[in-house]
This record gives sequence, C-alpha cells and structure tokens, in this order.
Amino acid sequence: MSNVHAFPRSVRDYQIRINSFNILDKPLTVDGMNGPATRNAIHQALANFSIGLNAEHKEDLFDPSGITRIHWHWTAGSYTVSPFTLKHYNDVFDKEGNHYDGIAPAQQQAFYIPGRVGVSHTLNANTGAIGLSVACMAGATARGTVVNAGVSPITMAGIDGMLERSAEYCRLFDVRVSKWTCLTHAEVQPSLGIRQRGKWDIRVLPNDLKKYLSAEAVGNFLRNRMVEKFM
Repeated sequence: MSNVHAFPRSVRDYQIRINSFNILDKPLTVDGMNGPATRNAIHQALANFSIGLNAEHKEDLFDPSGITRIHWHWTAGSYTVSPFTLKHYNDVFDKEGNHYDGIAPAQQQAFYIPGRVGVSHTLNANTGAIGLSVACMAGATARGTVVNAGVSPITMAGIDGMLERSAEYCRLFDVRVSKWTCLTHAEVQPSLGIRQRGKWDIRVLPNDLKKYLSAEAVGNFLRNRMVEKFM
C-alpha cells in the first residue's frame, strides 16, 4: 500500500486531530469548513509541535499510520460472535471480554475502500477509524428514557475487553483520548458532524440496563475507564 501521506487530509480530519491535542481555549466545531478559526488552530498546532515537524507540511501533525479515531459499537446481535459479525468490525468482544479478529486489521482503515479494504462500521466515517464492537443487545429497544436490553445485554467484561484493546491502539497509532477521537457510534453525529441513521450504541451501561443515558455521558464513562484501567 502507498504511504498514507499521499492522500489529502480533510478539513474535518484536521479539526478532530487538533481538538484531541487539547491546546485550544475553545475546541473547534467539527463541521468540515476551513474557516479562520480552523486555519489559526492549524498554525497554533504547528507552532506547539514544531520540534521534529516541518512547518511547511501540516500533514505531519498526524501519525504516519493514517489512523485517527476509534469508534465503539455493539453488534445488536447475540453473544455469539459469528462470521457475519466479523465482516463489519476490526475487533469484536464477547460477553466475557474474549477478543476476536475481524476480517480486516485495524491499519487497513487508513486506506479504506468500501467492500475491498478495511471494514464498514460507521456510515460515511470509516476512513482512518478503527471499529470495535461488543457482541450484545439482540432485540434491545429504547422508549423514551427506558431501555429493554433484550436477550443479550451488554456486559462490563465485554466493555473492558474492548477498552483494553482500544488503549493498545491509542498507544500504537498515537490516538489522543478525546470525545472526537475515542467515541461511541452514538457520539459520531453530535461530535463529528457526520449524520447517522438513529444509531444508539452505546447509550446503556451494565450497572443499570433499563436507563437510557446521553451519548456523551456514556462516552465520558468509557474514556475515563479506559484511561484509568488500561493506560
């Protein structure tokens, strides 16, 4: 495969990456618009990270792997990890936290081509994004703030398996932990501005399977748990 730097970065990629550095007084709105705030933020990031970087090449703000994000999912299926499930994620975790390889390794997401390279786990948001999923939540429904977690509810062991693997990827690919870079599928639309189709994974946690939580509340819980337990 060719060097990922041969591919141009989107404005949204820069906004996400710079937000994850936590160097701005106010995070950028991730909207894909290269306005003055985004341009100034790029210059500030280059100034802050000038050691070892060529200020003429803003793509050097990224890890050479081309991996920029991790997306957390549930399969909406049973506890059994099937070959069909493995087609949609880079890694899947069962209710006990056991790890199963998906059909494509994580690094392929940098060169994502639908149906050919990488896996398709998030609508219009797969390039550079690793997709990890817990096998659970078959038949789950949400009505208002009340959840029916179905016949295979999400487990903390499954979550921890996913978070431990995520921490490994963060170290390997220099993914900074933030709500823009390590996030649930339910956070993709509000945080990245990429429209999804009513996805609500992950908005319920094992300690109260009947409570429908905000996407940000669950995302914050997962990010904090990953840092505290595995990083």
